[in-house]
Amino acid sequence: MALLNAVVLTSKTIKGGRNKVRISVAHNGETRYIVTDIILDSNKEFKNGKVVKRADAAMLNTKIRNLLQRYQSALDELEYINGLTAPELVYQLMNAGSYKHRTLKSIYDEYMANAHIKEGTAKSYRVIWNNITRYTGDKLLAEHVTHGTILGLDKHLRDRKLKPTTVRTNLVFLMVLLNYAKRCGYVQFRVDPFAGYELPKMEVRQSWLSVDEVKRVRDLETTKPNIAKCRDLFMLSYYLGGINMIDLLDIDFNEQIDTIHYVRIKTEHRPKMNKFVEFRIPDEAKVIIERYKGKDGHISVSEHQRKTNCHYFFDVNMPKLAEATGIKQLIYYSARKSFSQHAFDLGISTSIIDFILGHRVDKGGTSLYSYISVTPDMATNAVRRVLDNLK
Repeated sequence: MALLNAVVLTSKTIKGGRNKVRISVAHNGETRYIVTDIILDSNKEFKNGKVVKRADAAMLNTKIRNLLQRYQSALDELEYINGLTAPELVYQLMNAGSYKHRTLKSIYDEYMANAHIKEGTAKSYRVIWNNITRYTGDKLLAEHVTHGTILGLDKHLRDRKLKPTTVRTNLVFLMVLLNYAKRCGYVQFRVDPFAGYELPKMEVRQSWLSVDEVKRVRDLETTKPNIAKCRDLFMLSYYLGGINMIDLLDIDFNEQIDTIHYVRIKTEHRPKMNKFVEFRIPDEAKVIIERYKGKDGHISVSEHQRKTNCHYFFDVNMPKLAEATGIKQLIYYSARKSFSQHAFDLGISTSIIDFILGHRVDKGGTSLYSYISVTPDMATNAVRRVLDNLK
C-alpha cells in the first residue's frame, strides 16, 4: 500500500534558506518525492505536514490538500501497483490525467504524426479536417464533442451541398479520431457522440464492365499511341487480377518473370493472414509487360516515371479510351472491379478472390481458416478461369 504525505526535506534547502514542499511517495520499502511549486522562506514555516506562520498559509494548505487528493485519486485508479517500483509509481502519478482536456486538434495532429498514412491519404485527411474545423473550430476539447456536435456537423456539410458520400467520409474520419482518443485513454464519454447517428449511405459506383465490354476494350484497334497504351495497361491490370496501378508500378518484372509476388501497398500495415499476393503471370499479361517494361524491369507509363505523371496519363487518356470504345462507365479502376465481378460470377470462392485482390481473407465466422489457406496455385487457377472466360 503506497502512502502519500506532504513534506519538506531539510537536506534540500535552496539559496537563501528557502525550501520546496514535496509529496513523498512511500512504496515497497522505498520513498521517492514529487516536487511541487510551493516554496517556503524557511523550514520553520512547515510543521506536521502543514504550512504555518505565513499569511497565505490557509491558501497553501488548501493547494497541498488538492495535490494530495489528486495523486491519491490517481493512485486509487491504478491496478497491480505492487508490481511497480517507487520510481515507476511516481512516474505514473505524475503523468496521470496529463492527457485530459485534449483539444480535438491536438488529437488530430498526433494521429497524423503517428499513424501509417500514405501521403495521398494524408492530403485527403487534411482536406477533411479543414471541413470539420470550419464548423467546430480548432479549440474544441475532445470531451466536449456530443451527439449535438455530430448532428450539427452533418447539417453543416449538407448545407454546403456536399454529396452524401463526402459527408459520410468526413464523419467517419471524426469517428476515427475519437476512437483513437478513446483507445489512448485521452477521453471518455458517458454517452458515445455517435450513438444513434446513422451515417449517410455510401454511393456505390457501378464501374465494373461486362465480359463483352472488356472484350471491346481488349480488341480496340487504334493508331493513337496513348490510347493504345491506355488500353494495354487497363487490360494488364485485369490480367493480373485487378492489380492497382501503384502496386503494378512497384514491381520489377526482370525479377518476377513467371510469378507475381507482392504486398499490396494500400494495406501493407494491416494485420492479415495472407500478407502476399502471389500467382503465375498469365501469357496475356507477359505480352504487355514485355511491350512496356523498361530496362529497370518496371512498367513505363509516362515519359517522366513519377506516380503523379501516371495518374495524369490515365486522367487524360481514359476518357479517350471510353469514347473510342463507346463505354461510358470506364475508369482505370474498372479493371479491378470487373475482374472481381467476373470471378464471382464464375462461382470462384470469395476467399480466393480476396487473396488475388490483396484483401484480408476473413474467417467468415468459422474456424476453418485456422486450418486451411488459400494458395498461389488456387489463385493461378482462378485467374486462368476468368481470362479464359474472355475467349
